Amino acid sequence: MIESLAVFLLAAAFDILLGEPPARVHPVVWIGKLIAFLRTRARPNRASGIALALVVIVVTVLSGHLAVKAAGFVPLLPLLISAYLFKSTFAIRCLLQVSRDIGQMIDRDMDEAKSMLPALVGRDTSSLTKSQASSAVIESLSENYVDSILSPIFYYLALAPLGYGLEAALAFKAISTMDSMIGYKTRGLKEIGFAGAKLDDLANYIPARLSIILIALARPARGGAALRAAFRYHRATPSPNSGWPMAALAGALNIRLEKPGYYVLVEEGMQPQTSDVPRALHLMQTAIALTLAVALLVLFSWTIGSWTIVSWPIKL
Repeated sequence: MIESLAVFLLAAAFDILLGEPPARVHPVVWIGKLIAFLRTRARPNRASGIALALVVIVVTVLSGHLAVKAAGFVPLLPLLISAYLFKSTFAIRCLLQVSRDIGQMIDRDMDEAKSMLPALVGRDTSSLTKSQASSAVIESLSENYVDSILSPIFYYLALAPLGYGLEAALAFKAISTMDSMIGYKTRGLKEIGFAGAKLDDLANYIPARLSIILIALARPARGGAALRAAFRYHRATPSPNSGWPMAALAGALNIRLEKPGYYVLVEEGMQPQTSDVPRALHLMQTAIALTLAVALLVLFSWTIGSWTIVSWPIKL
């Protein structure tokens, strides 16, 4: 547990201070290349999709596990590699920076903002108004808080007491990357991406629901409104998970979020403005800080508990 705590602290420091590593050495990029390689060789059916998912998860987890083990002959190297691999499963600085940059660009140059938005959202951005573009940034910020931050940390904590926190986070990231690459209901992907999409829904199920508590705590004055909005509107989105954090954030900010033609969240709220993007960023920064604080508290408590168990006198 001491090692798990150290890995977590180092990984968080790497992310916040340095951001994302270059693509050529980014583990998630490697996962993506593996998915792309297997996709071109797999048949477009569910059986092939299940096999692809299993291969991607097993290769990702085993590669990370063996990389740490192989570094064991050099002092501290396993710790550094573990932290580097764990950091690759979440992206705090990147999410906040991209959201901030696009939010500022909406005010300065709408055409440029539309060209930047695909980095966050998958919708057609060509006809979006400033209000709709602001909504898209805020929606993506809350949804990616779960997928890109809370979920990998959740699975790291869940299996850290067993010594497999890193492996759990890597498995989640493999699933999440599959969903983002092939988890679509389009022709050619609907069947082969089915397994990855369903695994992603399952993996994010608990973290998505936990997220509304952290979002509510990030703005106590509207915590109740955030929770009520989440429970009222979470079913509005096609995804079984994304509606929870998006509706909670909309309720906390008292704004109306909309993906034209698909869903509306907190329809009684105010139309989002570009000034709401910094408000959303500030609230989500607080939620992320709370997430890290809770995770450190859990790891620290488990570390103290492990010390107590080890040092407990045995009487024969």
